Parts: sequence; structure tokens; C-alpha cells
Amino acid sequence: MRAIALLSALAIFAPIQDADEAEAERLYEIATNGSPRIRSQAAFRLAKLGAAGAARVQSQLKLEDGYLGLGPALYEALIQFEDLSFRAEVWESLDDARNPWRPAGARALAKEPKLEEAARFQTLVQDRISAVRAEAIAGVAAGAEAEAIQTLTPLLEDSNGRVRRRAAASLSKLGQHSALAWLIEDLRRDDSWFDMRLGRIARAEAAQALGSILGRDAIASYSTRKGPDSEENLAAIAAIEERCRALAGDSWPTLPDIARAPGPVEGEVIGVELRSCRHGEILLRWTSDDRLVIGEGDTRILPLPEGTTARLVAHATSALETIGDDLSYGDPGCDLERYHIKLPGSVRSTTIQLSKGPQAVPDLRPEALHPLAKAMIVSAAKVGIGNRWDKTVEVTFESLGGPLPD
Repeated sequence: MRAIALLSALAIFAPIQDADEAEAERLYEIATNGSPRIRSQAAFRLAKLGAAGAARVQSQLKLEDGYLGLGPALYEALIQFEDLSFRAEVWESLDDARNPWRPAGARALAKEPKLEEAARFQTLVQDRISAVRAEAIAGVAAGAEAEAIQTLTPLLEDSNGRVRRRAAASLSKLGQHSALAWLIEDLRRDDSWFDMRLGRIARAEAAQALGSILGRDAIASYSTRKGPDSEENLAAIAAIEERCRALAGDSWPTLPDIARAPGPVEGEVIGVELRSCRHGEILLRWTSDDRLVIGEGDTRILPLPEGTTARLVAHATSALETIGDDLSYGDPGCDLERYHIKLPGSVRSTTIQLSKGPQAVPDLRPEALHPLAKAMIVSAAKVGIGNRWDKTVEVTFESLGGPLPD
């Protein structure tokens, strides 16, 4: 009788097990190759499927390409599985220079930080990629208070605005209310990078952070859709600042230049955004009077030899004549090489965009753009920045649009 009962149980269990494995395979396929809009949902459902879902992921992790074969959605969902080894896999992958999804890994880990991981998060906020630094801040803030404050305070002078805002918000929540001055200043930003409204983005993020600290009612009268100099917003900023100063007491700081709302950069003519999922981001602008502006704001402006910008404009004009209206190349992904060209008499800049996923695409950049890219690299090298700056620019270019001819 016992044997019959056991066989009956196995007969019932086998179809259930087969169904779970089939569902795991279906969800895995969607999470890795489905529409980008539903990959994250499929990855979450796979994580909650239990043993069958974990087994399907484990089989991929044993292959040569390991986590790289999971895709970004399933990679980010790894820590949602009950298998604790997956969390260790994510941490290990953050040390891999080939990993194109390190910001997603840092974000996933920081959502559920472990106290014993504090030192590892502290290392991540020094990362070369600003998105990794930004995501790791939450993990640092969850650690021991004194260590968190010590680690986050230098980030108030980070080169990336989002990193500074997140550090300021976290420090305020740790009782360092003087950091609110950084968020107040970003409410005043109205700067652009060619046609990109960076100031508006900064205002929205700062307002959201202040709302989470002071309460939504405290910022209700401030509108990110209106300019910071509008009558309504000037009054709102004054009221919000008064409340923040009351929290900070006598410790209201003088802001460093990097944190001040940037002014307009006059005469911007040509620029390039280099955003690499492996090498980080580089933003360069050249002005009509031969200056190179590095980064988002106006704190790093360096002189160039006379005629530099004119030569770049000549290369850009030639490229535009050759490629015509074909201004977009590749497929959406984490790698972006984007040129901004504002020719004399133009109200708006012309944008040429190259984009791709983490895989190399050797001929993504059209040949007509090669002289312009090479001239930009040569120009960037002439400003005299050390630490192999010129090589960094060249490597980032080639990681995006492909190798440049000798």
C-alpha cells in the first residue's frame, strides 16, 4: 500500500514540476529576449517562481558567458531570488570590467542593503561611472551613521549633479541638514547643454528630494515647469530655504563652485556626449572663441589654440553634407555617442546620434564622422589635463562608435 501511495504522489507531483519548469523557461525567454517594456515584470515573476526559476537562472550562470547572458532586467532581479548565492554573484560581477549593467547591480543591492556590506558600498561611491556612484549612495546611507556621513560628505563636490543631489538628500536624512543648501541651489538651476534642459531635470530631482524630507506640502507652491526666476517660484524658493535654514541652524554653508547653479555658456557651437556603459561619461563642448567646456556645468572651461573650433565646425559641416538627413544610427542601448552641432544662424542644434547595446559594433560610426571624432580627440588632448585624459577620451570614443582609422 505504501508503494502504491508513493507512486500516486509521484504521479501527481511530476506534472506540477514539469509545469513549473515550463513556466520558468517561458518567463526566462521573456525576461531575456522579450519586449523591453515587459522584461522586468517577467524577471520578477521568475524570481518568485521558486526552485524552478532559480534552477533556470543557475543553468545560465554555469555557462561561459554567465550573468552576461541574462540581460539587464534579469541581472537586476537576481537578488530577488531566494538563492543567496545570486546576491554574491551580483557583488562579484561589479568587479568585472566587462559588466555593462553595473548601475543596475548597484541599484538592486542598495534597495536591500546589508550592514556587513557597508565597506563595499563605500567603494562603489568612488566608481568611475556616475550612475554607479549615484545608486550606491543608498547602500552607504543604510550603514553606520558616522561612517555614512564621512563617506557621503565628499560626494557633495562630485562632478555629477545627480550624485550631489542624492548625497545631499541622504546626509540631510542622517541629520546633516546643512546639505539641504545643495538642493535649494538646484531649485534655481535653469541651464542647458545645447538643447538639453539640464536645469529643469535638476530642479525636478531637487524638488522631489526636498518633498521626501520636508513633506510634499512644504514644496507644493514650487513648480518645476516654470522658470526659477518666475515670481511664484522666487517666493516658493525663499520659503523653502527659510525652512531648511531653520533645520540647519548655524551650519548653513557656503557652496563650492561645482554646486552652484551654472550660468549660460556663451557661444557653444559644437559638442559631443560620450556615455559608455563600461567607461562612464564624458561631455565636451567647444565655443566659438576657442574654449573647451568639460562636463555639465561651467566650472571647467579651458582655453584652446586659436582656430580649433573653426576646424571642428569645418569637419562637422562636411559630415552633415555627406550624411544628409540620416542622423541616427544603431539601436537603443546603454552606449551613446551623440554630436551636437549649432551652425551659424541656427536657432537649434543638429543632433547626430549613435547608440547600441553592450556588444561591439565596429562600423557603427559612419566614415563621414571619423575626421570630426579624431579632431575632437586631438583637441581634448591639447588642454593639458593629466592622468592620460587624451587616451581616456579616445578609448571611450572607440568603445561606442567603433575603432577610428589611423
